[in-house]
Amino acid sequence: MKIALISDIHDNIWNLQKALAMPELQATEAMLCCGDLCSPFVIHLLGQAYSSPVHIVLGNNDGDVAAIIGNSKKYSNIHIHGEYFRSSLGGSTLAMNHYPDKARVIAENGGFDIVCYGHNHTLVKDEVVDDTLLINPGPIMGYHGGGLRDIPATYLVLDTALPKAEVYQI
Repeated sequence: MKIALISDIHDNIWNLQKALAMPELQATEAMLCCGDLCSPFVIHLLGQAYSSPVHIVLGNNDGDVAAIIGNSKKYSNIHIHGEYFRSSLGGSTLAMNHYPDKARVIAENGGFDIVCYGHNHTLVKDEVVDDTLLINPGPIMGYHGGGLRDIPATYLVLDTALPKAEVYQI
């Protein structure tokens, strides 16, 4: 199964629209969003441009959670999971949250094939922790606030059969 992994949109609708228009992303069977949509209207962009299931965890910059949840109810494919998501997709067990430190603890405790996170606006990062692939798709936003610099806007397409992710730059 191929799954799109995105994170840290931060209202950069221009980069999000570019990513959603890419054929590689549209060819996936599900999407995981590791948080920081920011504004509730981002849900509409996701719901109108992507028809497969979208699983979203909330980040530290998702301000109006009630409106985000309300908007998500207009799209049968969008699912808001709060701070944590766990499931089995494509024969792999997956966990997702927004924070790297929490993701690492989940990976170290075992029980999941893949653990996804965002938050730190680093370039794409993946590593194997014991038997778990720990992965950060990088920010759709394309900016590192702590470093006050532009970085590539990226997303991943994860093939759960391998498990391996391919990086796409927007």
